[in-house]
Amino acid sequence: MSRAGDDYEGDSFPNESALWHANAERALRGKRGRKALADLRDALLALPARRLIEGALCTVNPDRRRPSDTHRFAGAEFDDLIGRQGEGVCAVGALLWHRRVKDGMDPAEAFDSLPTLPDSDSDLHDTASLAAREAKLVYSLAWNLAWRNDETYGRMTPEERYTAFLAWINAELAGGALMDSGSPS
Repeated sequence: MSRAGDDYEGDSFPNESALWHANAERALRGKRGRKALADLRDALLALPARRLIEGALCTVNPDRRRPSDTHRFAGAEFDDLIGRQGEGVCAVGALLWHRRVKDGMDPAEAFDSLPTLPDSDSDLHDTASLAAREAKLVYSLAWNLAWRNDETYGRMTPEERYTAFLAWINAELAGGALMDSGSPS
């Protein structure tokens, strides 16, 4: 289950998609982007569990997060997400968690401070906007990290997703392959 929206209607102007990809690539290759990837690698290595979920930003402590049935992300849907993915964070959630821990917050408190941002209430835009605002990432880079987590690695188990994401970061930091990024909807 992805957070990517289904309302993409194509380019608003000629080559809009190509411009998006070029900007995302520049953001990744720039000094700030490489620093963000190094920070994300540190965050992944610091996680207590070597896994990344998809479909939500954070599901750690699900009993505290379980929404009421009047919420758009009703209890049964939330329980299904936990049943499929277990507790954890996505890649952007890992980065935000790690930054809070580095700023002195207790790790458990840092997890509790993260929003859930599930499929029904948000999409990748919300995740990318949060990363841009709180982690000071360029929006296109934040979007592509969220896209990679949910779409590129979406059919993997949380443990496989963690391993694939870490391998991709290591390859990028070593000057590896170009990023296969999605377009915003």
